[in-house]
Amino acid sequence: MDQLVIPQILIEASEKYPAQGIWADNEFTPYPEVLAQVMQLARALSQKGIRKGSVVGVLDVNSLYHLELHYALGFLGAIIHPLNFRLSLNDLEYTVRLAGDEWLFFGPEFASLGHSLKGLVPRQILMGKEFSALMSHGLPAAPDLSLKETDPYSVCFTTGTTGRPKAALYRHRDLVLTSWQIVHHMALHDTPARLGMNEVILPLIPFFHMHGWGIPFMAPYIGASVVLAGKVSPASQAKLIYRHGVTWSSMVPTQLQALLKTLTEPLTEPLKVLTGGTAVTSGLAHRAEQLQIALSVIYGGADQLGSAISAVPPHTALSSVDRSLILTARVLPLPAVEMTVRDQNGHTLPPDGLSTGEIWVRSPWLPQGYFKNPQASQSSYHDGFFVSGDLGIGFPDGTFAVVDRLSEAVKIGDEWIPTHFLETMISDIEGIEQVAVLPLISPQWGDRPVAVIQAHQPIEPEAITGYLQAQVEAGRIRQFWIPERIFYIAKMPLTSAGKINKQTLVAKLDQLPEYPMA
Repeated sequence: MDQLVIPQILIEASEKYPAQGIWADNEFTPYPEVLAQVMQLARALSQKGIRKGSVVGVLDVNSLYHLELHYALGFLGAIIHPLNFRLSLNDLEYTVRLAGDEWLFFGPEFASLGHSLKGLVPRQILMGKEFSALMSHGLPAAPDLSLKETDPYSVCFTTGTTGRPKAALYRHRDLVLTSWQIVHHMALHDTPARLGMNEVILPLIPFFHMHGWGIPFMAPYIGASVVLAGKVSPASQAKLIYRHGVTWSSMVPTQLQALLKTLTEPLTEPLKVLTGGTAVTSGLAHRAEQLQIALSVIYGGADQLGSAISAVPPHTALSSVDRSLILTARVLPLPAVEMTVRDQNGHTLPPDGLSTGEIWVRSPWLPQGYFKNPQASQSSYHDGFFVSGDLGIGFPDGTFAVVDRLSEAVKIGDEWIPTHFLETMISDIEGIEQVAVLPLISPQWGDRPVAVIQAHQPIEPEAITGYLQAQVEAGRIRQFWIPERIFYIAKMPLTSAGKINKQTLVAKLDQLPEYPMA
């Protein structure tokens, strides 16, 4: 391989791992057959007029068609835009316009949504019978050896929780490098979600979110088989795990929590899970461990790709308690990634385990800025670094704790309250399913912390504040961290990425009760 291009990954997988492949709709397709179908599809798409530089939107769940388009479009040098079907129609239309989609492929369950986008993208193909007919007209095509690793490959959008979704244009080499480094990191370091050749992978992160955290590229690279779930319930996900002997999965904490509710007893075989997006509470980690599920945490985003994964630092001896804390609350940068914590003036803070500042990231796959958004680029990309908007703390062992989003943080005077840490502590209280600590703005005192609780049983506010007061007396937290008010909610609002939508919660605080919900 003299060029780091996406199609080469599948070519090598078909040669090295002919017995491995993709499970979809209870049918197994080995990698050599996947490659043949991809090349046939590439030829058919070429005959349709899709060529190098064409921007193609894909609106679908994690299906075999969707995965094959990742490679077929890559062969042609076209640019894939996986559409976030969880966005509002207004935001979805905005992403289509910004990306400049010339074609739209959509799955059967998105026919109505595809029709709504017809005015923006008139050239559309329904994946199903129409897709199969399209492929039947294509002849096997030879790989396009004119591809360069610096050619653009995809447009990835943020989830738009703090405004309009922003986009990054990624090259072939960017996706190859970050996927490889995720694999290498988990092979090199002591981390629960280690990836090996014999894994059976169930990706529950949608492909629209950073290509499902790179699974379409990572799995063929290591010769692992993949189970594509499509759009199924947590109970059906559990059945897939048992049926296919799934050993490794990726999901956000809210997905994990929903999956755990369906499991009445520990899994017969251990399951390794890579999770991220929001903090993993100690309560969630403990429940996962009881059910034979081991967790590693990833840090990154659509504007930086993968940057760090939780791991025990090299040559570090830890107690079981310290090890559990590091693996759920701190991350170690991937190979070739530089992370620093900086103050508001951009000065690097010491990794002393105490100094809180904004996380800056630099890597070989970092974009130069946001796609067609120079104003946002100017504020978020400086001197080769991505200014993340995340608050973090650096530690002497090289790990980092991501403690909050700068836009959601609670600051009293000159002091930050690490809300993720506080949320983790509150989640240890029996019966609490999810918790969000938010700022309540006081004209007299500035920000004050409040908590919103989702629980499966009534929990008095005094039980929560009393528990936290005991943590103050034990020296684990500070007095001013204790929420001044406790609100209750039946179900937390979530973003399109499955995170708790704190902006929505702040807007509706005055509508929430301050008494336990029966």
